[in-house]
Amino acid sequence: MATFRSIKELTPQNTFFFRTEFNTDADYTEFAAELNTKHSVALIEKLIRLANGDALPASSLKGKWFEQMQEDGILLATAHGSRKSLRASDGALLREYVASQFDIRNLEQARSAFADEDVSRASLVAATGNSKFLSRRTFQGFLVNSYQPVAAVLNGQEITIFPSEGSFMFIADYQHFTIPRDVVVVGVENAENFRYAALQEYLFARFGRVLFVSRYPQDQNKDFIKWLQSIPNQYVHFGDLDLAGVAIYEREYYCHLGTRSSFFVPDDFEQRISNGSTDRYNAQLPQYGKMKVEDKRVQPLLDCIHLHHKGYDQEGYIMKRIEVVAAVIRKSDKIFATQRGYGEWKDWWEFPGGKMEAGETPEEALKREIREELSTEISVDEYLCTVEYDYPKFHLTMHCYICSLLTESLHLNEHEAAKWLTEDELDNVRWLPADLNVIHELKCLKGKCQ
Repeated sequence: MATFRSIKELTPQNTFFFRTEFNTDADYTEFAAELNTKHSVALIEKLIRLANGDALPASSLKGKWFEQMQEDGILLATAHGSRKSLRASDGALLREYVASQFDIRNLEQARSAFADEDVSRASLVAATGNSKFLSRRTFQGFLVNSYQPVAAVLNGQEITIFPSEGSFMFIADYQHFTIPRDVVVVGVENAENFRYAALQEYLFARFGRVLFVSRYPQDQNKDFIKWLQSIPNQYVHFGDLDLAGVAIYEREYYCHLGTRSSFFVPDDFEQRISNGSTDRYNAQLPQYGKMKVEDKRVQPLLDCIHLHHKGYDQEGYIMKRIEVVAAVIRKSDKIFATQRGYGEWKDWWEFPGGKMEAGETPEEALKREIREELSTEISVDEYLCTVEYDYPKFHLTMHCYICSLLTESLHLNEHEAAKWLTEDELDNVRWLPADLNVIHELKCLKGKCQ
């Protein structure tokens, strides 16, 4: 039994929307499969030629559209030996048929509408009688985020991009959106990394001012690419350290922007990849294993991925930032070391200190922490170094100072043990990873750094 059904019911995101007659659900499904944006213009072109009296090879007119028109006598077949051509029995009748069956009122206007990404709803109604005949994104553009204020101009108006925590800005009219030339555009592949941009500031300090951009939706980057091509700014692609991440950069960005673009490769990429996922690598290997890169700057990264047979998810960059101070307390030729008595790093050795509180200077925080931990007073004598270190669950910024005791009494309020170590004894205890960098600095003061 013939049924009338809406193509919209089956494919809500496809190009066409109409009502027509199908004998079975299978016919309906096959008919719907022909309708996609890629082939729409070509299909309409063929209908126009047929309506204008042209005969076309039957081999080029395959599918349910043309089968239905042959069955209904709209298209007539003519044999040419082993070949066959199709022509319209009447051009005006074909146009009426297409209008009544497929809701395409004007073939020429429909062709223009399909070819225009920015087609208006009014144009669709004029061509097809249906504003939703052609699927189009209502929200064209992309999302932007920043952990620092970035000046910009949108439609001639000056704006500042500095979204509140937990929010972003959406740039719809990107054709009239500009930023200062010295701002580096960072394209973020992962939504979580885009959301928590502020937690990754430590990665991008070397670039100065940066604007994070996330294409919207995730599988659509045409608007973003068009905007990048219209501005002179440098582009940094922030993606996964894996085969697919490199491929996305090469095929979707480097091919359009050339050396104005680059792939973000952190200084510790080898360590990150070595701790990555073998399953990720193996899953991507069949598709990207033989990939050759055009941007030779990413070749060392690609070699490292193949060496370790691993890939690294960029979400690993998102980590809590902790800022602390540490006291290198000296007494004669010895240095004071404390042993942790709790937590994941229990029994490891460290320099005493702790977190800075809001409004404190490093020196103020250090005096308070030592008072709390050791029940003593110190003099903060000299800045030594600042250590930046990535622990598995957080990024540590540790400001270290050479200090001396103002009182002789010491009491361990938080640590399980303590030692006064000579320079030659510094390597005799198991230091926390970040504190090893302080040991290195101390040795360099004595001219013994390696």
